[in-house]
Amino acid sequence: MNVGIKIPPAPLDAALAYASIGIKVFRVRRDKAPYGNCNSCDKRHPSYIKHRPEDCQCGVPTCHGFWAATTNADLIRRWWTEEPDANIGAPCKLNGWAVLDIDPRNGGYTSLCELERRVGVLPGTTMQITGGDGLHMLYRSPGFDLPGEPFPGIDFKHNGYILLAPSVHSSGSRYRWAGNGRYHPAITAWPEALLPRKEKRPIPAPRPARNPFPSPPRGGRPGGGKMWTVADLVQHVMDAGAGHRNNDYFFAACRAHELAAQNLIDLGEVEQALLAAASAIGLTDSEARNSFDSAATRPADKRWAA
Repeated sequence: MNVGIKIPPAPLDAALAYASIGIKVFRVRRDKAPYGNCNSCDKRHPSYIKHRPEDCQCGVPTCHGFWAATTNADLIRRWWTEEPDANIGAPCKLNGWAVLDIDPRNGGYTSLCELERRVGVLPGTTMQITGGDGLHMLYRSPGFDLPGEPFPGIDFKHNGYILLAPSVHSSGSRYRWAGNGRYHPAITAWPEALLPRKEKRPIPAPRPARNPFPSPPRGGRPGGGKMWTVADLVQHVMDAGAGHRNNDYFFAACRAHELAAQNLIDLGEVEQALLAAASAIGLTDSEARNSFDSAATRPADKRWAA
């Protein structure tokens, strides 16, 4: 029986506990604002240097808000030693999550009831009670962007971040995990009913009796003119079993580079989606990035793309 992971009450100990199970965290001010940017990373400053946040080399660990999120225990100790009362933030997409954020102050629970009346009861998953008596429902990232606020009082948090227990709300109440108060890592897939219409996965056609090409790794789609989408590639990674994670991720990375070379998908978008999926299945950030970069040098196999 999965009883979950006990999260200590002290912010530093809690942040280290999350990091120890692979959750990237960063420190957040009590007003929910991340710590400030340095000059070379501030687009309004004359010293700004254009670069991707994750490639920043300015030497200021918190310069890019949730892009600074880490599992590095030494850095986490330094952050919370400097700011012992800082709240704990966790980026959603970078941790492989998409979160339903229910805000009761804006009618969130009423909207949730109406939503479930229309699409059915949402799948059970890990939940957190927010300091404002709201609710975070954590699901696995679907691998593509979601609308921000589809219903009054409900926010689909994917590109942003959430606070984690035992962070303190402006009301003085603490965030806490639902149920027995422990964090449960068994997070459910994003509900199919809440996918944007264009992203809903069709029922696959029956496979032909004879296939002139070899089958892709377990969980993939056959060749013959079918084009992979970003969602397909992410799903391929998310379906990987313990013994197939590296191979399935590398397969998806190869297809991503091939499709990008044909201008069929955006390489930056699929890279971030696959890195998030890799993190969700337990690959380290360095493993995933190295594998993704290595896939760029592999000869293209056009059987897997249109």
